[in-house]
Amino acid sequence: MTLTVPPGQVEHIKKFLELPDDKIKEFLDALSKAGPQFNVADLASEVSDSLELPPGLVGGIVGVLGSLYLTKNAEDIPTEPFIDQIVYAALKRAGTFAEEKADAQWEKLRKFLVAALSLEKTVGTAAKAGHVLTQHERVFSSAQILTDVRSIFHQNVAEKPEAALIIHMLRLTQRDRYGHMTDHYFALDSNDIRKIRTTIDRAMKKEETLKKLMKDSNVTVLDPKETY
Repeated sequence: MTLTVPPGQVEHIKKFLELPDDKIKEFLDALSKAGPQFNVADLASEVSDSLELPPGLVGGIVGVLGSLYLTKNAEDIPTEPFIDQIVYAALKRAGTFAEEKADAQWEKLRKFLVAALSLEKTVGTAAKAGHVLTQHERVFSSAQILTDVRSIFHQNVAEKPEAALIIHMLRLTQRDRYGHMTDHYFALDSNDIRKIRTTIDRAMKKEETLKKLMKDSNVTVLDPKETY
């Protein structure tokens, strides 16, 4: 496979290579000690709190790690061959290394990448959580309820109606695995609204029960975020 490293990521890597070895070690230590996070942004924030480094650089490098981890995982390639054969070639094509010290820079970066991409509990979790959550044929995107009054007219429609009904129109927007959006509409009455509310309340109670069970089993349940 051919890997392309975006210019923004190349710039973050170049700045990262300017760090002294002790700072890179601190970066790895912070990564290994960070708890499981739902996305790379949260992981970067967790790591940044314990480092004396610019948050933008930390976020950029954690983003690089997340992208590389997902690519490696999708291609099902062991870490070291992936880094040596695919990542190195991509970084070299992108002009990441200074010509006069390319070997030393690659050795420094390679050591970091091998260690960081092996951190399944932190880097692996943050990279994969959102994708695991959304691996379905259809994923909920948004909802809206439009409420209206529908009059019951007499046979003579010119006469003033004496009765009416409240009608709710539920619009559900879904997206598929390719990012395409589709709307579905459902007519509801007040009984339907109460049924949906009861069903949602029940689902939330079941979620709390499962969270307690997972906590007792020492499994961290991640709270979904808007982005991943």
